[in-house]
Amino acid sequence: MTRLGDRGAGPAPAATEETEGRSPPVSPAGAPAPPETTRPDAPAPGGGARPAGTTFESLAVVGFVFGLFAMVVALFALGLAARAVDEARSGGDEPAAPAGGSAPSAVSAVSLADFSIDPADVTVAQGTVLDVSNDGAVVHNLAVDGVATDMLDPGAGGELDLGGLAPGTYRMICEVPGHEAAGMHGTLVVE
Repeated sequence: MTRLGDRGAGPAPAATEETEGRSPPVSPAGAPAPPETTRPDAPAPGGGARPAGTTFESLAVVGFVFGLFAMVVALFALGLAARAVDEARSGGDEPAAPAGGSAPSAVSAVSLADFSIDPADVTVAQGTVLDVSNDGAVVHNLAVDGVATDMLDPGAGGELDLGGLAPGTYRMICEVPGHEAAGMHGTLVVE
């Protein structure tokens, strides 16, 4: 007796790599399922990853990293520029004192600017009163070891009485918050 599927069927088809070891997909009714189609955004057969390519997400990540790098470089350049301006205002590197050890000449006036003290290194005799002028665009003052001028508006001037300071080396600063850190500091030597 012949079975229905055996009539004239001939030899069975050879197994291929694609069908070897797997049974064809079957629909719930028992009929073979239609062949699978792949979409460009679907995972590769067998659970593999999607084919590599440029996506919006990868471009966004690259753009974000590039932006961060650009901000770091800009901040570094801004710091260098501020340093160069500060050095230019203070006259750059101070020349070394002569071998005889003579001190720089005494100063009796100091100018405050945005954000520097000119001159940055001051030598005065004990009991000196400094004339201080604000040549900047914002309010400044000059303070040395607890002795300070009033807050000086732009274009205003005042005096700093150093009579109470003993001979020695002191730090001059502007007491407005952030100004000392921005470069408004210097050295005062009382002889």
